[in-house]
Amino acid sequence: MSQKACTFAAEMHFISQTRYNPSIGTDDEYYRIKESIRDLTGRVHSCVLLNVGFMTPRLKPGQVRDIARCLNWLSEHRNEPDIFGDAMSCFDATVRSRALDYWQKMVDLGTVDKAQKIIEESRPKAERLVDVDTMEHSDAREVGAEWVCLQAIRELEIDKFLEREGWSAIQVNTALAQLITRTVYSPSELKSMDIMRDNSAVCELLTGSRDWQPGFHATYEVAPSLYALKDKLEDHLCRRTDSLFNATNRIVLFDLTNFYFEGRKEGSKKARHGRSKEKRSDCKLLVLALCINEAGFIRYSCILAGNTADPDSLPDMVDTLATRCRVPKTDGRHTLVCLDAGIATEDNLREIKKRGYDYLCVSRSRLKDYELEPDAETVRVLDSRRQPISITRVRHEEGGDYFLEISSPGKQMKEESMNRLFKQRFEDELTKARAALTKKGGKKSYEKVIERVGRAIQKYPSISKYYVIDYLRDEKNPKNMGDIQWRIDVPENMDRFNGIYFLRTNREKLDEKTTWDYYNLIREIEGTNRQLKTDLNLRPIYHQKDGRSDAHLFMGLLAYWIVNTIRYRMKLVNERREQEANKDKKPDEKRKRFPTPYWTEIVRRMSTQKAVTTQAVNALGEKVTVRLCSTPKKEAAEIYEMLGYKKMPFWRKIEVCSTQ
Repeated sequence: MSQKACTFAAEMHFISQTRYNPSIGTDDEYYRIKESIRDLTGRVHSCVLLNVGFMTPRLKPGQVRDIARCLNWLSEHRNEPDIFGDAMSCFDATVRSRALDYWQKMVDLGTVDKAQKIIEESRPKAERLVDVDTMEHSDAREVGAEWVCLQAIRELEIDKFLEREGWSAIQVNTALAQLITRTVYSPSELKSMDIMRDNSAVCELLTGSRDWQPGFHATYEVAPSLYALKDKLEDHLCRRTDSLFNATNRIVLFDLTNFYFEGRKEGSKKARHGRSKEKRSDCKLLVLALCINEAGFIRYSCILAGNTADPDSLPDMVDTLATRCRVPKTDGRHTLVCLDAGIATEDNLREIKKRGYDYLCVSRSRLKDYELEPDAETVRVLDSRRQPISITRVRHEEGGDYFLEISSPGKQMKEESMNRLFKQRFEDELTKARAALTKKGGKKSYEKVIERVGRAIQKYPSISKYYVIDYLRDEKNPKNMGDIQWRIDVPENMDRFNGIYFLRTNREKLDEKTTWDYYNLIREIEGTNRQLKTDLNLRPIYHQKDGRSDAHLFMGLLAYWIVNTIRYRMKLVNERREQEANKDKKPDEKRKRFPTPYWTEIVRRMSTQKAVTTQAVNALGEKVTVRLCSTPKKEAAEIYEMLGYKKMPFWRKIEVCSTQ
């Protein structure tokens, strides 16, 4: 619809109303000059330009009509030179005089341009008045999870850190775009470019423009460039998270995990075959050593060769810990190091103690001939699966560590079931070896049969140690095995210690409940490894160069910093909710829980918020482009409220093209 079609030429005209005229003492016609127009939205306006009043002396109707014609001519041709003479000369002198008088009054009152002002005032509304039949939606993109990650990055001040390191604005935006895409979608560098181009609004959030996207080479250089700043960036993040969450770093957790490669990785110095925790020992591995605090934030990380054993990794971790965990020494307390049994060798425990730290771990060996404290009370707690656990203090020997006996019925049932299974399988192997002695083609050589049984013993070491095996030579042919006999030496010993293990610490003033709670923090680092491998998809690794592999893992660790910042904030809110909901609960009553969702679930909830472009034609015939961000749904809005973040990166952006 064009402007010409929607705005008719405004014409001045007289209207009259019968009123009492006091000057003549009777009713008379009261005149006004009005102008009727249609604005740009199509709305009709009737404007009073001048209250003429009672005409004295009275004019004929034809004269009133002629005055209106003169006024319209003056309005249409004002400020134009009169080259053909006076156009109003055809009217009588009274009409011309009255028309000029009324015109001057309207000029003085400023009502001559009243119609044009109304039309211009309607223009902004007309620009937004669109024809619904012309509406088209396009360029719908994900914005919710990206917006949460960007606000977390700004909270961690990663962008400010890169600026202090001399990075340009384009380099910072490229790095943040790649980091956010890596956090939300966990793609490769090549795939991330497709996501930024087609699916995600991350580039728009960073620059405000939908036309900008990082280049190919710039995208591939992000990870190596960030890895070159690894120590500085990790130190900055440690300081920042300590400041944000008032972390004390009184407890830190050590653990190792590994990641497998796809491909032969022939030229690598770090990729080695080792014991894969994902049962992928057919692939070469990289080992990631992590130290985190009780809030789940990384204090130290190191990428090691794939054949690095758990105990060998600790010394360097302990050396770096002092620089990353700034713990005040004024209260005389030491940082408590919680570590898995795989790392807790005697040498490593001495090294931890030598550097001024306390430790808490599962004892690598089962205590023998131990006694419980005579006056010790058995403390009963619930594990993470709400199963009962019994904790009893072991008699302390002077100068030694402190031990707690942990008895778990659930663990006992599991170990008994495993023992039954291994017992059956081990005896099946022995039965097959015995049966082969009488079969044609079976192994009968004395040495070969012992080797076969030895392999079974090696395969089931946890159960074979309880067996006594007798080998009997064949009387007719002493080189052959005559028979194999076996028995369980002491049957009651097989399940004697099932479900029992020991916690070990050198810190004296820890009660049973506190010790158990501290040790259970080891699940934080297990949760960290789960998020790195599953939620952030760090496995498998396809890079073939060591530098690229290290940078790939470091990008995953940076993504984890962002994820843990978000999840820890939500966890703090959920803890407050649990306290409020359960404050009137009795100890034996079922307590209400508010679990913090995993990152994949948070991304799913936030993916309901989109950015979309809508195009339509407005009342002026112009093409209107509106960029809208959808309002977050209830679940997404709740996440924003828990984090204290803004819900909308933008509300709407409007562009009007008048030259279509």
